[in-house]
Amino acid sequence: MTRNDAIKALIEYLKQQQCITDLEKDILDTANEISKNPFDRNSAENKVRTNNLNYPEIFAAINLSPATTVRPFSQVSDDDVRYNLQCQLELLCEKRLGGNQ
Repeated sequence: MTRNDAIKALIEYLKQQQCITDLEKDILDTANEISKNPFDRNSAENKVRTNNLNYPEIFAAINLSPATTVRPFSQVSDDDVRYNLQCQLELLCEKRLGGNQ
């Protein structure tokens, strides 16, 4: 199973659950932001900020990535915001699948 398949499977599993943790809710909310069409930039930026506050270890991991250049939201494109959300989603899922809730 690929990483994307595992993420998709986890999201589908969580959608079926009656009771979910805060981490699981953040996974679903982040996936929802990524999939919005049309893309809602303000809502996406708010989700990035919320995830950064709630999961400082994920914020640090993304910022330390060689592919990341830290810039204010006013200087990044919609694709950059979406990419940040995608990175957050992957790391949130890893956190959940690793059992580190």
